[in-house]
Amino acid sequence: MNQATLARVRPDNRAAQRNGSRVVFVTFRQVVLIGFSLFAILPGIFTIFSSFKSLFDFYSNPLTLPQVWHWDNYVAVWHDAGIPQAALNSFTVVVLSVPFSLSFACFAAYALARYSFRWSNVVYYLFLAGLVIPAQLTILPLVLLDKNLGLINTYAGLIFPYIGAHMPFAVFLLTGFLRTVPGELRDAALIDGANEFQVFYYVMVPLLRPALATVAILNAVGIWNDFFFPLVVSPKIPMLQVSVYNLLGVYSTEWGHIFAGVVIAAVPLVVAYLLLTKQFIAGLSAGAVKG
Repeated sequence: MNQATLARVRPDNRAAQRNGSRVVFVTFRQVVLIGFSLFAILPGIFTIFSSFKSLFDFYSNPLTLPQVWHWDNYVAVWHDAGIPQAALNSFTVVVLSVPFSLSFACFAAYALARYSFRWSNVVYYLFLAGLVIPAQLTILPLVLLDKNLGLINTYAGLIFPYIGAHMPFAVFLLTGFLRTVPGELRDAALIDGANEFQVFYYVMVPLLRPALATVAILNAVGIWNDFFFPLVVSPKIPMLQVSVYNLLGVYSTEWGHIFAGVVIAAVPLVVAYLLLTKQFIAGLSAGAVKG
């Protein structure tokens, strides 16, 4: 074999090796992703199947399909455990907390992203500090504050702390998003005669919709799933997660009923996420471009 032929064969061999290595890497990556997906999905599937089982079926066949599908588990939980009223309470708190938190965060993020004043960086990092403080550390001062203001066992005693607690992440994400918006848009609107509020409302807010959807979903999920704070602050106004937890006392070891309550509590969040998936992903990717 002459040198010209060898010169042609060797690059082909190297290309084949690279292609083979790429195939192995892609296959390994897909296997790992499938494994993580199964790891995330299987607990949910187990919960759904278990919610239709009787106590005997749960212990005798914990990892299989129900032998008899007990739809009455959901009926019993819905009517006997106070789930409708607890869900309404949680929904009320979410609906009243999230819009105010988003509104205040929008104003703060716009000021931090578009104006450079003396303490702007300090204010921004104070908001970021709220992301690293565990909520459990703030429970005592919040309870004392609610008690002094007479807000224990009221909606306001939950709503006001939730508004403040969820602003740091909202400000962080919205500020990062607004810093990616060209400043020429604001300048053009001001030249056309718009005032600062009109620039914010008619120009910036429409651009913020993907990020707002992301923040709204995450804040709503955090409030809807919160257990500790409602348990301490509003024991007489039961939230959904507290009522689901109380199923352990009502039904003791009737795990089918308990899992039915868990599924009922999770369904609204799953539906909301499926309806807003595109906005959620777009908001996360856009807000992460700059910090």
